[in-house]
Amino acid sequence: MAQPTLRSGLRGAALRLRPGIACWLVQPFYLVVEVLVAAAASARYSLRDDTISALGQVSCSPGHDGAVVPVCSSGHVVLNAAFVLFGLLRAIGAILLRERLDPTWWRAAAVTLWVASGICSAAVGLAPVDRVPSLHAWTAAPVFFLQPLAVVATAVALRRTTDIRRGLTAAGLAVAAATLVGTLAFGLRIGQPTWVGALERLALWPAYLWLGLVAATLLAHPRRSSSRP
Repeated sequence: MAQPTLRSGLRGAALRLRPGIACWLVQPFYLVVEVLVAAAASARYSLRDDTISALGQVSCSPGHDGAVVPVCSSGHVVLNAAFVLFGLLRAIGAILLRERLDPTWWRAAAVTLWVASGICSAAVGLAPVDRVPSLHAWTAAPVFFLQPLAVVATAVALRRTTDIRRGLTAAGLAVAAATLVGTLAFGLRIGQPTWVGALERLALWPAYLWLGLVAATLLAHPRRSSSRP
């Protein structure tokens, strides 16, 4: 009986998998893409010391101001495409999932912030740092502040719409705090030869993992609960 039950459960999950949920459910896979591209880069590349943007460089260049060795990324096309794809999916997912959020101004803020940050992330993939450094900086910088705010707004907007609202909201607020700390530390550390990459990833990666958790929660709880008075 276990096998039919498992098949039934998988079939039910597949039926509940809407495009919006799928857009956010795949977000953690961006980390996989980045790590694989980093593994294929030159031996001098360091996840701890070099920026993410260095993996999108078309040429062999130092990864950031203060870096002392060039980085050669053979997978720069893959990573730049990932910037565009996952950024757009975050924005599209926010639009498609707006009805699953509490209908307050928190929902409007969450959708707006995710769309803005997603578009900026996509633009980063079209502006490699070694080709158009100024445009790259202007499109990348807003993401570091938009994403923590988007996580907070989404966490609050989800608080009254899911059966495990407290845990999901608490996790979101913790993620927002961690990413904001990472952003501030990254900004203070940029230009130094070490730890820049680790701090940048602290500023960005947790949000993508949390979006995957949000999507999985919405998939497991398809029925929207009524809002509190």
